[in-house]
Amino acid sequence: MYKEIDKPVKVGVKFSSGKVEPVWFFWRERKHEVDEVNLYHRSFEGEAPLHHFSVTAGGNVFQLTFDGKKLKWKLDKLWVKGRQPR
Repeated sequence: MYKEIDKPVKVGVKFSSGKVEPVWFFWRERKHEVDEVNLYHRSFEGEAPLHHFSVTAGGNVFQLTFDGKKLKWKLDKLWVKGRQPR
């Protein structure tokens, strides 16, 4: 089940072979280490490029988005398998 979060977050990234990859993010005063990047895609909101990352951290799947115009990260959604997110 997806839960809409829509909150700004701080994200640590690594740069490798011309790609950006999230490695951790802070949410609810806790650092979440990214175990795996599941999916990446890019879209546009007007002229602003949006970079969407589906990541696994601590057994949960999160959708992070980087706004290339505002240079800000956001936690969009959370998927928790088998239990209702709080």
